Amino acid sequence: QVKREVLRLFKTDAAASHFGANATIASQSRILINSLANRFTDLFAKKAKPLAEGMVSDAEKSGTKALHASLQKLSGGMSLKTSLGSPALNEITKAAVAENVGLIKSIAQEYLQKVEGAVMRSITTGNGLQDLVPALEQYEGQTHRRAKNIALDQTRKAYNSINRGRMEALGVQKFMWHHSGGGAHPREDHVDMDGEIFSFDKLPIIDKRTGERGIPGQAPNCRCTMSPVFDFEKE
Repeated sequence: QVKREVLRLFKTDAAASHFGANATIASQSRILINSLANRFTDLFAKKAKPLAEGMVSDAEKSGTKALHASLQKLSGGMSLKTSLGSPALNEITKAAVAENVGLIKSIAQEYLQKVEGAVMRSITTGNGLQDLVPALEQYEGQTHRRAKNIALDQTRKAYNSINRGRMEALGVQKFMWHHSGGGAHPREDHVDMDGEIFSFDKLPIIDKRTGERGIPGQAPNCRCTMSPVFDFEKE
């Protein structure tokens, strides 16, 4: 819709006259971009929270089911209640929703900022549609890819963070790291951690460059997962 309305403006008589002398296309462009920004900022703000809450709820249900299966297997078939809540788990879900609301809103904001820049540059250079059309196509593709990456990455983060909260609520203190085996460029240190057991009290380094410690799925685009570990030995 943004692309259609912007291109329509640039095909008007006002635009045609500008790329000769008239400067009114700049003010018309600003009015249009502001109108589009208000429209889509409001739309994304309205949709962001229910979308984020739905994703986190789905991740919670999926994680609870997977955790229940893992604990049942470890306990020899015992049925353990994994739907128990805790103040810490509530904070995890609230934080996940809040982070995703911000990210969803940022998709429209970032895209429209790029469109505005492309529009103004096309006017400044005088190249018009010659520069504007490929720029809009580029930003459209970038925005689709960014939205998809955000959705996948945040789903994994929510899934693993909620699982951690569930495990700790049940008294599980350790977990096994499972490397996904996917991805064109796997992190070597994450590959090395596959099958290793770690404690929630002393998390492994997940990014050697920064020294950041965390759980599977916490690093950007990390597809690793974890499973609970019962440790019956006294340290």
